Amino acid sequence: MTTYFTIGDFILIIPMALAGILFLGAVPCATQFRKNTLRVFGALLGVLIAFLLVEGLPALV
Repeated sequence: MTTYFTIGDFILIIPMALAGILFLGAVPCATQFRKNTLRVFGALLGVLIAFLLVEGLPALV
């Protein structure tokens, strides 16, 4: 059974992206560029984890 990504799934994706920004943005860095790079990487990582949860949990049920 295939489930499709819907607009309601953004309820999980947006907070996970923000959590990734906060988590990796808290790493101490010497330059502002490195801090911004970690924030972007954290946002992408948060979205990836949320996407795996949204798409993977229905398969486990």
